[in-house]
Amino acid sequence: MRRAVLKEYDLLGESLSNYSAVFGYRLKNFCVKAEEVSLLPIKVLIEGELQLLEDCTTIGKPDEYSFMIFPRYDEDMTILGQSIMVAHPEFKQEIKSMTVDSVDEKGDPKEVDVRYLLLTMPEVDDDRYDLLTDGVKVCYDECKAQMEAAAAHADARFAELVVLESEEDKNKLEKGVEALKKQWNDHRDNIYNEKLQEIEDAHNKWLAEHNAMEQKRQEDEASHGDAAAHSMKLDEMTN
Repeated sequence: MRRAVLKEYDLLGESLSNYSAVFGYRLKNFCVKAEEVSLLPIKVLIEGELQLLEDCTTIGKPDEYSFMIFPRYDEDMTILGQSIMVAHPEFKQEIKSMTVDSVDEKGDPKEVDVRYLLLTMPEVDDDRYDLLTDGVKVCYDECKAQMEAAAAHADARFAELVVLESEEDKNKLEKGVEALKKQWNDHRDNIYNEKLQEIEDAHNKWLAEHNAMEQKRQEDEASHGDAAAHSMKLDEMTN
């Protein structure tokens, strides 16, 4: 098979791979869980120098839904919060502190309080559930259209390039191209379905917590109502 045909095949694979990668990146920035990728767009201006978040902080992840951001210098706390707000206004921010072991100038052990920013992903309530699923669907449709356009362009090029190829090579190319398309279409669909499941799980988590709070509220109201009724009954008996 000629080099030009093989080159076109490789170009198709590269295009489908790139579109799929961009799609995956976009979905990770629909923040449901705490995804490290979502921190990449954050730039912090410190003493006139624009820095990546990872270059001026230490980042921890205490659970699936939050980050701990430790500034290298405590004085940078405010600008860190502002920079994160620009990139991800949906993140809940809290300044926390924790005690860590350290040593003093003489090398003796001591404990120091260290401040950090706790970033918590927003809950997936009913409104955010709709926004997330709609946004993810838009990204999916865009990626699918891009991949279909790349495949159509490649098919047109293959039609031109295989004129001089043998029937055996034509059949081999057709099977290879279909397998390549299926590979990346399946990959794209898996990313999409995993994100939808992630959103669904987070929404179910919110529903469970919301329903538990509502049940407790109703039980408290019922308890107060029973207490009030009992008090009134006692008043009637004593009058």
